[in-house]
Amino acid sequence: MSYNPEIPRDRYNNYGDREWTRLEKDGHGELLYRVHLEILSRHIKANDKVLEIGAGSGRYTKDIVQFCKSLTVADISEHQIEFNKAKMKELSLFNYIESYHVLDILDMGVFPDSSFDCIVCIGGVINYLLDKEKDGVAEMLRILKPGGIMVVGAMSFIGASLYYLDGIRYEKDQFGIEATRWIFDTGVQDEEHYPVPSKHYVHMMRSNQMDDLFNQFPVKIIERSSAGLFTQAGDAALENARNDKDFWELIVEKEIQFTKLPGTLDCGMNIIYVVQKN
Repeated sequence: MSYNPEIPRDRYNNYGDREWTRLEKDGHGELLYRVHLEILSRHIKANDKVLEIGAGSGRYTKDIVQFCKSLTVADISEHQIEFNKAKMKELSLFNYIESYHVLDILDMGVFPDSSFDCIVCIGGVINYLLDKEKDGVAEMLRILKPGGIMVVGAMSFIGASLYYLDGIRYEKDQFGIEATRWIFDTGVQDEEHYPVPSKHYVHMMRSNQMDDLFNQFPVKIIERSSAGLFTQAGDAALENARNDKDFWELIVEKEIQFTKLPGTLDCGMNIIYVVQKN
């Protein structure tokens, strides 16, 4: 299936405030947020000119803008950009944003070559690109300065399949065993092979696929991480942990630590790569 920008655009134009609340409403969201934030805090420097692409409602925007010298915010969804602006005004951060742009990651011609010291593209933007994943990485690298850092996050297929296994079994009854084999072999939900009613057509990725993607470019992979590792404990266990303050802070600490281990890279709900342009 080919990339269709209308799919993510329509999804997030109709997402309401869920993109803002999803990272705070439960333990799963908080783990994702804390792991991503820890990585961003180490790799974004005070003098950096940063682009956040796929910024959504601004859950990370509010932090990134305080880490760097200049932040440009972009998203494919006009609704999410307007929501982001409203939140930054509410938090008295709006005046610190350099500019906002509604755009597709494949067409960022508004930015000259080598414009940014750091590009942040987390939350799964790359998963929607399907056959255009390489083009998306190429466009980000075009506007990244030599020596610049790119933080890219993707939805993890193996982690998602562990967590949603019963749902996959249910979908086997809807689509047939060959569709199930397809999703396990490829990680691709598309209209032809895995026609989910939500039309959430994405390529959920494995770490070896991320390696293969970045190995086609003049970059150095400097960090790999999972996120949402303890989500595999289940919703009830996670919420019980979250209700025990001391225990929860230890779990968050260990989530950040354990997600850096090679053996856990595909086991969380997200995969995060930090790469440096040669």
